[in-house]
Amino acid sequence: MNGRWAYDWVQIMAHNLPLVWSVVIGSMLLMSSGLLIQKSPIQLLDAAWVLMSLFAMSGVAIKLFDSLKTAALLLIVSCFVWLSLLGTLAWFTVSLSSSSVLALVVVMTMVVGNLVHLLATLLREMARGAFQHDAIAEALKLNAMPILLSNTTTALGFLVAGFYHPQWLDMAWVVGLGAIISYMAIVTWVPLGLLNWFLEFRVGHYDDRHGFLEVVKKMQRFPVWLSSMVWLSLALLVFSLVYLSQFMTSLNAVWMMLLACLGLLWLVWKDWQVSLMAILSSLAAIVLVLTGYFSLQPVAELSAMILIVPLGIVLDDSIHYFSRYLRSKQGFFKSAEQCHRYALSTVGRPIWLTTQLLVVGLFVLAFHPHEWVAQASLVTLLATLLASYIMLLWLPAYQLKP
Repeated sequence: MNGRWAYDWVQIMAHNLPLVWSVVIGSMLLMSSGLLIQKSPIQLLDAAWVLMSLFAMSGVAIKLFDSLKTAALLLIVSCFVWLSLLGTLAWFTVSLSSSSVLALVVVMTMVVGNLVHLLATLLREMARGAFQHDAIAEALKLNAMPILLSNTTTALGFLVAGFYHPQWLDMAWVVGLGAIISYMAIVTWVPLGLLNWFLEFRVGHYDDRHGFLEVVKKMQRFPVWLSSMVWLSLALLVFSLVYLSQFMTSLNAVWMMLLACLGLLWLVWKDWQVSLMAILSSLAAIVLVLTGYFSLQPVAELSAMILIVPLGIVLDDSIHYFSRYLRSKQGFFKSAEQCHRYALSTVGRPIWLTTQLLVVGLFVLAFHPHEWVAQASLVTLLATLLASYIMLLWLPAYQLKP
């Protein structure tokens, strides 16, 4: 997307606040009112677990962002998206089974991830001296397309899974509607709120400017170790794929999801190498975690959903990283080394902030009474940590010259 649209959009909202507020509040009330007319599609116990997870993440966000107002905004917008999604599901008379609560977990992580990337970019621009209204436009310019792409790939993955297995169609409905409402919140609700509610002046950290470059430089002191890690990781990945294929059912849905996401990334990015790196880095993290997790306990059969759920979540940060990588490649920088440096310095910290918050939220859900939700939450938690290590440390350290 051309960056000019973001500044124009913020100007349009700023000069038409009464009209925009009326449309936004009206749409939110319309979607949420489904809960008053139709039976709620989610059990109160499941809703309580998700809310506990959101409150836990917002509490940690106060420390990570060094901003009470930013954490409050994260919680408020997440809850509004949550209520709007439940109301919309009620309007469409979509009733959720116990296993479909996994889709709500996916939507929760999607919303939080989107908000963290937008707000982290906003705070970074404010820390560099930008006025909040200019920082909003800059944050939208840099994040609108990666967020749209990550939401689309997540929804597309569940749609493909639902095509192969009709019992998963209700999950595809939930994730698809959640992706639409989440994106609507990013481009309208959040900017509108920030036009009227000022955050603490110049909040932000020194690390906002430099990302993870210093950590990567320290890793580059051991080039032999990095080369060994490359071959060891490849060997473990092949072993893990062979091991999991013995227990995994419905593998067609998984392969088609990967191909669909790869095709979509290539269609937008026009770069097969980068698209493949984004898919493989996410897949590698999940496969390695699943192998380690299930090698420690007896297992007779694994549903493909245990792979699809974390893949839809982990792929989002990978898309943000490689979107910045390509942005630099199509701009001033040409070498892989320069592109990695740009990506690390601009989006490295937001990815790490997202990882920390999701770990907190998923840790709460790992104690969910439903075994499938708890298991998927724990696997996704571990896969998110490993994927962040691969994207933010291992891959750049191997690519950058010492």
